[in-house]
Amino acid sequence: MKYIILLALTISCSGIKTINNEKEVAKTTVQKELPLIESIQEVTLRPGKATFVEFNINLDDGKIILDCNKKKVSFVVLNKKAKTLMGESYFSKLKPYKCLYNNKKVLSVKVLDFPYKSEKLNVNKSRVTLSKKNLARVIKEREIKRKVYLKSSSYFLFNEPFVTPLNSYITSHYGNRRLFNNKKRSQHLGNDFRAAVGVPIPMANKGKVVYTGNLFYSGNVVIVDHGLNIFTAYGHLSKIKVQVGTIVNKGDIVGLAGKTGRVSGPHLHWGVKINGSWIDGFSLVEESKKM
Repeated sequence: MKYIILLALTISCSGIKTINNEKEVAKTTVQKELPLIESIQEVTLRPGKATFVEFNINLDDGKIILDCNKKKVSFVVLNKKAKTLMGESYFSKLKPYKCLYNNKKVLSVKVLDFPYKSEKLNVNKSRVTLSKKNLARVIKEREIKRKVYLKSSSYFLFNEPFVTPLNSYITSHYGNRRLFNNKKRSQHLGNDFRAAVGVPIPMANKGKVVYTGNLFYSGNVVIVDHGLNIFTAYGHLSKIKVQVGTIVNKGDIVGLAGKTGRVSGPHLHWGVKINGSWIDGFSLVEESKKM
């Protein structure tokens, strides 16, 4: 009888010891949490230029938003890599800044200057010195455009590099400092392509038409969203060929060239907006090839 009790106690104690061992093993096999990033990536931007940015981050696939110098910059995460096209404002103060994700630094941004040229233009006086009526119209249209650029797809709508809409002569380059009628000073934040009235204007890349209409400065214009706050605009058209809400493919005709709005002659004004700043479209074409 004593032998049976002793054997039972032995088996019982062995069972308890085995359970404790399993708990200890479980504790030792718990994996350590991976850091969000291995190191802070350094990025160099230039005023008015687009730059492809990619860095490693330990997050699941999807969209993330970084806080960059009081701006929200969207990135797509795929296979532990975050990527996007960043655009620095033409009016940048050239000061370095950090980009944060959930208050953690992930990017260190340096901004270098870029030399832009100047040009003189002569246009209708009413397009330089605005009447009360035209000024009221410009203010109203400014608000319309602001709302259009507030909404963008949460993912890239394109899967190919951008191209310029035309290969014609550039009559006015992005960034040129302008003097209208020797009085009004401004900056040209787009690229003007020589184009006779009626020349078909193809899309620079796939996207969604988010605005069509006639604006005081741009004339007949089409605005297209390409996702993650990347937009292209096609201005001074004589005729618009697309409708709001339509998905247009690279090369599709959005309209015909014209001379509507504030112009000195027929041409296409091609504008590119990234993260709320007007950017040189040629830099978008080059940087999108890296994606």
